[in-house]
Amino acid sequence: MILECPAASSIWRHSVLRLDTRQVDMGSFRGWCCLMQDKYKDSKWWDVFWSIAWGIWRKRNMWIFEKKERRESDILHKAMGLIGEYEEANLRENSVSQGLQCSSVWKAPAAGLYKLNTDAAFHGQILGIGGVLRDDSGAAVVAYCSTKKGSFAVDVGEAVAMRASFRIAMEAGFSKFILETDNLKLYHHMKKGLTPPCAFGNVVRDILLLSRGCQCISFSFVRRTGNVVAHCLANMSFKFSEYRVWLEDTPVEIQGAICNDTALLIV
Repeated sequence: MILECPAASSIWRHSVLRLDTRQVDMGSFRGWCCLMQDKYKDSKWWDVFWSIAWGIWRKRNMWIFEKKERRESDILHKAMGLIGEYEEANLRENSVSQGLQCSSVWKAPAAGLYKLNTDAAFHGQILGIGGVLRDDSGAAVVAYCSTKKGSFAVDVGEAVAMRASFRIAMEAGFSKFILETDNLKLYHHMKKGLTPPCAFGNVVRDILLLSRGCQCISFSFVRRTGNVVAHCLANMSFKFSEYRVWLEDTPVEIQGAICNDTALLIV
């Protein structure tokens, strides 16, 4: 369907790849791709190929299930647009990461501040949420985990986890925060105050609105290795039927990870 269909063949011929799929002994789609890998080594060539292939797939599905016809020019325009968006996003995030001193370990906040680390875990149609608030000694003062039903994109899930954990920490009476995440996109949007008109942007907007009620607020990025406690809590959430909050106490499952973080503070 992706290569031999006359409509698909026309799209390939008129694309920037100028592929004539009618003149190749297909065998199987996988076999054809393996054959082309020997000929085309440039990753950007394959970016274009898979974007067009996805467009052809969508064109077919829209016709079969919705009886809607998509023009050939629309398929090609969308494919190139996706590649442009992807490259722009990479450039933007690379520029952000280059300006960061990306830590691989958890670092304690300054005296008087509290650092909130959050993370999300995904299991089918359930989102796992984990958050831990710690003081300048590394001790956990609030730990939280919960689940939320639904299908979430990774960035949306991470933002939802931050919003839920932040709200719990504020309800516990804290108002001086460092919000730390291992999701670079979430950090970038919170730091810059960006709230695009989409599901992700709406949750970021909620987080920023909550932050107005704080005495002190800042944002931080840490690599996954420095966000282990929150990650453990997010995965723990699937064990419970409802949310859990620990105040000045911690579940056994995360005590080892907390000890590892505090041991690194001493080194």
